[in-house]
Amino acid sequence: MNYQDTRYLIISDLDGTLLNNNVELDPLTIKVVKELVSRGHVFAIVTGRPPHGALDIYKKLGLKHLMINFNGSFIWHPLNKKFLPVNLSFNFDVARRLVRSHSIQKCVKNIVVENNDGTFAWYLPTNEEEKKSFFKNFHIRDEQHLHPVIADLSNIKDVDIHSILIQLKSDSFLDEIMYEIRQHSETLITRVWRDSSYGIVIEINSRFASKGKALEFLSSYYGISLEHCIAFGDGDNDAEMLQTATYGYAMRNATMTAKLYSRLITKDDNDEQGVARELIKFFGLKNME
Repeated sequence: MNYQDTRYLIISDLDGTLLNNNVELDPLTIKVVKELVSRGHVFAIVTGRPPHGALDIYKKLGLKHLMINFNGSFIWHPLNKKFLPVNLSFNFDVARRLVRSHSIQKCVKNIVVENNDGTFAWYLPTNEEEKKSFFKNFHIRDEQHLHPVIADLSNIKDVDIHSILIQLKSDSFLDEIMYEIRQHSETLITRVWRDSSYGIVIEINSRFASKGKALEFLSSYYGISLEHCIAFGDGDNDAEMLQTATYGYAMRNATMTAKLYSRLITKDDNDEQGVARELIKFFGLKNME
């Protein structure tokens, strides 16, 4: 196959994938992505981050295509206001019932609610060290996008919710709180991730939003078959996307779930420009380093 004559759709997760361990873009990654875009390929970010948490990266990469946020529940075009965003959020009242549930409240240390108005948290960091960790873990760009939230969510505009993040008081509450979430709604999907400083965090999104479905949307929108789709990811929430793409690469540093669902694994990890190096090899790019 002549890769020079075939238009490809390339999609990538950010944290643990396109970004290094310092949560930064490596110069080689920027150079490779810009080269591929200049050749007519489509490169799209597909991330769990909110839009404001990924926009700077989009600009640094020189992208000009759609971007996917909130794990597939928000599809938009940062450069084209005529594109009508695809909004796969869930109802504000569903979010209100979840957050106000006493059975859930007794199990949690913090609750973070995300929509297009910003990030709203029960408990805000009280010192610079906590703030730095909080901003990093929840991908908040600056204080302008972070707001306190009261128990009934009444200080959030009546805008549907893209994501609820629940930080547990302890691992022992996991089974109980998962049961309670499912009692409130069967139309939500839950993902669990663990952070060294925050412990277990449960992420709640619409069942109809996923990175795999986002890939299918991009494939249809740009008229590029799944046969010509390349995807990179490192987490459990990337598994469906990696399985859907013909060339689905789990990062060398990926979770076991991501590796089991992918067809390929990068030779190098995210701190060794793993995405860029696989793309250089795949497309036969010269003089990149």
